[in-house]
Amino acid sequence: MRWAVIMAGGNGTRFWPLSTPANPKQFLCILGNETPSGACIRRVSRVVERERIVIVASEEHREALRTALPDFPAHQVLWEPVGRNTAACIAWATEMILRQDSEALIGVFPSDHAIRDEAAFASALDAAYANAEGRIVLFGIAPTRPETGYGYIRLGSALSDGAFEVSRFCEKPNVDVAREYVASGEYVWNSGMFIYDGSVMRDEIRRWLPELASGVEAIVDHPETLNTAFARLYAISIDYGVMERTQKAVVMRAVFDWDDVGTWEAIRRYYPCDEHNNAGFGDYLAIDSHDVFTYAADGRLIAVLGLDHVIAVSTKDAVLVMADGRSQDVRKFADKIKNDSNVAE
Repeated sequence: MRWAVIMAGGNGTRFWPLSTPANPKQFLCILGNETPSGACIRRVSRVVERERIVIVASEEHREALRTALPDFPAHQVLWEPVGRNTAACIAWATEMILRQDSEALIGVFPSDHAIRDEAAFASALDAAYANAEGRIVLFGIAPTRPETGYGYIRLGSALSDGAFEVSRFCEKPNVDVAREYVASGEYVWNSGMFIYDGSVMRDEIRRWLPELASGVEAIVDHPETLNTAFARLYAISIDYGVMERTQKAVVMRAVFDWDDVGTWEAIRRYYPCDEHNNAGFGDYLAIDSHDVFTYAADGRLIAVLGLDHVIAVSTKDAVLVMADGRSQDVRKFADKIKNDSNVAE
């Protein structure tokens, strides 16, 4: 049967000050009136029965998840007592599912992506699930710009079912390398979404991450040990731990639009711009300014005068003003506030 795992355990630190440790971005209505996690569940449920959708979330986000997803069944949530990256999350969910369904085909979906053509997405999921038996099917996104915030996959030889062999995984490139990737036509963005045969993934985790596999299996056998045993698991991403090593992975080109709305620069793409490329959520005024984006979450007017390439975010607790292009560094504020007792939250 088809299953789905939605990863909702991130802290969303690049969306500070709107996203906070207690209420991260996946549970906020950043785009429209729906949370990213809610939109993800709705999209996936087009091809997977809701009773076979599992969310993996952080223990500290219990209240945020219940507020954002009040109708989602509590027994379908796995609560991580501490973050241990994506390999532990996926290994745990996979083992839990296989104990219920030994022939499960499982999809993994980050909770914070934006996909507008949902019919095309559902069609692609159908094809991926249909081709997942015995392997791991990755979704590759045709790049539309030289994006430096995403990982890339170089396509190998084409296979008979429309998929491609994986030539290699590529880390987030600088802009010059990203331009080369896009121009070559040989690379796709690594979407972080994939469909796999549950038994194959379990075997690959056992092969490449044996200590993690045995630790997760022990937790499932003895759930009362979760709090202490999960903290001892090795923290590594599924890409580093398994995907870059396995021979079971293939890539399918996505035929749907996709965006990893992980930064303030990404959010601005969803708001209409004026003649000076200024845009905003809520009330704003921009005079003698260009390429400005504002986000007034607290209802206050944001006024910008004589500035270019600036992002300004106002919440009831804090105001962020930064140069456009620095969203990857916003997490430094969240880290400093967390670690510095002299900075008020």
